[in-house]
Amino acid sequence: MDRREIMGRYQHYVLEHGNPPPSVYAFAKELEIGEREFFEHFGSFESLESSLWEEAVRETLDSVRSGEDWAGFNGRQCLLTFLYAFCDRILDQRSFFLARFPRWNKSSGQPPKGLCGMRVAFTELADEILEKGMSNGEVACRGAMTRTYPLGLFGHFLSVIEFNLADTSSKFERTDAYIEKSVRLAFDVIGTQAVDSAFDLFRFLSGRSWGKSD
Repeated sequence: MDRREIMGRYQHYVLEHGNPPPSVYAFAKELEIGEREFFEHFGSFESLESSLWEEAVRETLDSVRSGEDWAGFNGRQCLLTFLYAFCDRILDQRSFFLARFPRWNKSSGQPPKGLCGMRVAFTELADEILEKGMSNGEVACRGAMTRTYPLGLFGHFLSVIEFNLADTSSKFERTDAYIEKSVRLAFDVIGTQAVDSAFDLFRFLSGRSWGKSD
């Protein structure tokens, strides 16, 4: 049984039973394989889930990068395109995301360990976005602070996922609005202007601007 099939069967098990299998032994027995075959691909259920989150990013990146317009996009357009595509992808696995996606405790300062692979994959995109942004003036170079941009963009990415998973609006319209306004703010923060975008996002999150055409 290959890696991808094991991952798919694991997702199915979690959605059917509401929890991960009680042990690798029990899961391997259900798959009618030996434990050794499972451990050839994954060290634990945690590493399996980590691979699921990482693959979701990498496969979304492969998809958007194959688009004809990608090479000509600026940094902001690249980020918007990726975020819209990723949230669309979540629809295919939304129940599993709702059940198992790790939430980031911001007070800890670091994303959950289970998202390390996802972070590495997203950092590749962040570096591409920042390179484009610095070459065209979208992104300001601020010395040592510039090195914090990839982590900041990853934190923003996680906030989009969390917002989407909590969104109950029709066709996830609020998620689309959050992406638009938060990306505008993100680029103003790493660019030159933040006040107007920060206020616009605050109004949106407080509900004051919902329903307006801005």
